[in-house]
Amino acid sequence: MKKLFIVSASLLVLASLFLLAYNIAFKKERTENGSAPEKKAANFSSSEKKKGIYAVSEESAMGIFLDSGNEKIKYYSAENGNVFEVDLDGKNKRIISEDAIVGLEDIKWSPTGDRVISKIGEKYFYYDYKSKKGTGLKSGLDTIAWDNTGTKIFYKFFEAASGERSINISNPDGSDWRKLASTGHRDVEIAPVPQTSEVSFWNSGRQGEETSLEAVSVNGGEVRKLMSAKKGADYKWSPNGSRAIVGFVKDGSTSGITTGIINTRGEYVELGIPTLASKMVWSLDNKHVYYALPSIPQNSTMPDDYKSEKITTADTFWKVNVETGESKRLVELNEITGEYDATNLFLSPSEIALFFLNRLDGKIYRLDF
Repeated sequence: MKKLFIVSASLLVLASLFLLAYNIAFKKERTENGSAPEKKAANFSSSEKKKGIYAVSEESAMGIFLDSGNEKIKYYSAENGNVFEVDLDGKNKRIISEDAIVGLEDIKWSPTGDRVISKIGEKYFYYDYKSKKGTGLKSGLDTIAWDNTGTKIFYKFFEAASGERSINISNPDGSDWRKLASTGHRDVEIAPVPQTSEVSFWNSGRQGEETSLEAVSVNGGEVRKLMSAKKGADYKWSPNGSRAIVGFVKDGSTSGITTGIINTRGEYVELGIPTLASKMVWSLDNKHVYYALPSIPQNSTMPDDYKSEKITTADTFWKVNVETGESKRLVELNEITGEYDATNLFLSPSEIALFFLNRLDGKIYRLDF
């Protein structure tokens, strides 16, 4: 009987040891295979953790450039002119240039992101980040834009001796320039028409003043007038260059603004969204537009008060199908915890997020869809 008890006790001890060893081995295998959900959560990226709207720059920014190939954002500090690069979620911030720039007013990146045209005071400069060489451009230039390939620049030039104003094309350093068209306007906006050999230009929109949208070939020739009936207008071309958003002031109004779509033949379709072209960005499919919908202070004179930064707006965020007119919110009102006056909108390469510059604090923000 005593022997039987000893054998039974021994078997019980062996069974307990087996179960203990099994549990240890099983837990180790789960850890090694990553099946425990709490271990997976530790590997989530910052962009997966953050939802809604959040800042991706620590300081106020200007001259923002999206490096789509490397999924990076480059920008200049509005405070001291230093140049930074960050991931699309704001991580891995790296300084590109520590050179302090006093009086920096504007930056135009080339489409390739390796060269810039900067405005410092009343003077324009060209700089190549690859060769680390730069040069000042001649006096009389303003309103500069890069061509679609990044090999040329367009600019408006004022000849003081004759009083003539013209639209010109040249190399980025100002050499080998040619006149493309004359313009009678002092303040002009310039934009290349995507996927074409044309450049468009128009007088900067002002309250009560008709805006004339024109286009000319980069080889020169006849100037085509596309639109001239809208007042205080601004334009933004679609990625394929087939049509453009036009934002303008409603007839008989000082603060009422609206939008439409115009094609390269000058045919116009009403869109009816009360926002500015500067608060809109096209999707890559050329069928949708993402936009910030502003709340504009009463008795404002648009677009003058907004351009001069006399007023700010409180924005909500939307997406519209320009072919059907159907709009939907990108983020619900109760999920907007801050205040945003959005401009300089652009999309992530895969169109899973919207980026913008908030004029209220100067920082770059990201809105995840």
